[in-house]
Amino acid sequence: MSLTKKYFHSFDALRFLSFLLVFMLHVPNSKYSIVSFFTNSGGIGVTFFFVLSGFLITYILLNERTLTNQISIKKFLIRRVLRIWPLFYAMILFAFLTPYLLHLLNISYSDEGYKPNWIMSLLFLENYKMMITNSFPNVSPLRVMWSLCIEEHFYIIWGTAICFISLKWIPHLIIFSIILANLFRIIYGYFGIPAVDVFSSLDYFAFGAIPAYVLILKPEIINKIEAISLPIKYAMVLLTIALVFGIPNLDIEWLPYFSPFIFGVLFSSIIFFTLPDRNSIYIKDEFVISKLGVYTYGLYLFHTIVINLLLHTKHLIPFEMNWLLFSVLSLSCTILISYFSYHIFEKQFLKLKKYFY
Repeated sequence: MSLTKKYFHSFDALRFLSFLLVFMLHVPNSKYSIVSFFTNSGGIGVTFFFVLSGFLITYILLNERTLTNQISIKKFLIRRVLRIWPLFYAMILFAFLTPYLLHLLNISYSDEGYKPNWIMSLLFLENYKMMITNSFPNVSPLRVMWSLCIEEHFYIIWGTAICFISLKWIPHLIIFSIILANLFRIIYGYFGIPAVDVFSSLDYFAFGAIPAYVLILKPEIINKIEAISLPIKYAMVLLTIALVFGIPNLDIEWLPYFSPFIFGVLFSSIIFFTLPDRNSIYIKDEFVISKLGVYTYGLYLFHTIVINLLLHTKHLIPFEMNWLLFSVLSLSCTILISYFSYHIFEKQFLKLKKYFY
């Protein structure tokens, strides 16, 4: 049976904006305090990725289950493999070859961090290696691939859960996930362990699952959201933007324990506001940020490689390395590489997904 797939407008733009937060974090800090104020929110970009993923994955699974009365976990996971694995393993290969390439080109590099354990990397366990060592791998792009490991673990856990539990228990699953993640973050914080596994991130996905559950099983609530005036919805967006940049710059001891809940609620609300047919927050597909959002996966994996390469070859670039110019050059190169990666490499695997619906 062919599944009816709904297209969600604005999501590509939201993905790109999330990536932009991560990108700004990884560009070398400027000496100007006003720039630093905006570059401290990179982790929140990953949070938004998780919330968006929680929505889309939950929607896909619930949509299939309500239409066919079952879920093909095999086909679901194969579709995820076709999207994630090809570029993921290409980047693993690149990371493995990087020290040899830099040595061959006589380019110096920092050895800060741990030497990769390639078995851990290949098995999507990089995040657990980071937790064990309380450090980062010393080669790009492994440093950002911990979030992909969390995504992969989420697909397995969430897909299995939604496949087997009763639909009426989905809200309980969401609530349990939010509580569980907060408990894990408290425990990890107490022992000084980085909270970079699926169990300490499960609430972000759960907050994304809320609008998906409502859309599929409680559509009457969407009608109520549709009735909310646009000024109120855009005011919520402005509040979210203010908190995204404001909270990371606040030095309040208890704030890290509450900020995940705050951002989970805000990001879930923004997704809700994009769902109604009328009176919704809408970012046109024709906008540049929407078009660039298609390449977000590549942008996320390539940007640290580009940044590090430009940093190590800055003596070849005929301009003073100010923050803005460096950022524009890094972003432009990343976009160019991601564009070709998507159309020449990734898309060949994405074409196969149609056989697994």
